[in-house]
Amino acid sequence: MTISSYGLSLILAIIACVIGGALGGLTLVRPGSVLGLTALDGDREGDAPSNTSPTEGRALGGLLILSHATAALFLGYQSNVGAAMAFALAMAWLGAAVGRGVSTLADKTKPPLNLASLAFEVLIAVTLSLPFFNAGRLVVLRGHGMLV
Repeated sequence: MTISSYGLSLILAIIACVIGGALGGLTLVRPGSVLGLTALDGDREGDAPSNTSPTEGRALGGLLILSHATAALFLGYQSNVGAAMAFALAMAWLGAAVGRGVSTLADKTKPPLNLASLAFEVLIAVTLSLPFFNAGRLVVLRGHGMLV
């Protein structure tokens, strides 16, 4: 059995959705457990006290779970719509990476840039965007653009 590059991009995007949903589950259950990726802390040494509450962390967790689950569902059942949804999630992850970089440059009191979190966000963004840019077998059989 061979798999097309489009099929592989769908599988990789679904795996990225599972990872994003798992991160959301961790954030929902334990809002302070994924501090490096969601920046819900403010109680590190040298930081000002945080105004965020566990409720905000759990809201972010719910958002991550449902958005990634919905994109994974559509990637599996209606790949054209799923590709657009995954691309929107990819832009959100890329925005988080850009925000992390800008925050590091703008705030001199915080510790240096966390490269592991930045790399994670960029890799998730790239993986989620693959189906949107990969015109594969399904597109060729239909004879029109992917999002038409």
